[in-house]
Amino acid sequence: MAFAAVLCLSASAFQSPVALRSTHGVQRHASALQMSELNQHTSRRTAVAGLAAALSGALPGALPALAKEENAFALKKDYPVDARVMLQNMRTATDLTRGAPNMESIVKSTRSEMNDFVAFYRRQPKVAGMPSFSTMYTAINTLSGHYASYGNKYPVPEKRKTRLNQQYKEIERALARGK
Repeated sequence: MAFAAVLCLSASAFQSPVALRSTHGVQRHASALQMSELNQHTSRRTAVAGLAAALSGALPGALPALAKEENAFALKKDYPVDARVMLQNMRTATDLTRGAPNMESIVKSTRSEMNDFVAFYRRQPKVAGMPSFSTMYTAINTLSGHYASYGNKYPVPEKRKTRLNQQYKEIERALARGK
């Protein structure tokens, strides 16, 4: 019952006054007035948040499963930890060969993690100035550029793999020194 109410509320938040006309073309002033009062107190964001809350209550078993799946490639917001995990995931994606099982899903997840990593850490001056970050940024651009050009199913060629492995070693050394 609550789900239906929230669904109606969220749908009505997106209606325009034109949508409030009856089938005979006469506007219902009482319902329009109620809707405008409702919109004053309920924003679209609130309505959508209510819908999300209702859905999370309706599907309790599905959301934890999705959360567990995302956490393997999610940022922890701790640079040394995230950099090491990012490095390991990039190595895994770099070493994949043609026809490797789950190659496409591993590459997609790693690409998403690379985007999140760069978006989060490049805005932090302390991290963005570190040698490990600048080398990581270069390696991310190299690997990301490869997959952008050739797709998620094409493995990294040997020449690019050699260069990436050198960069990975530099990143490890810098992280070991705390830089």
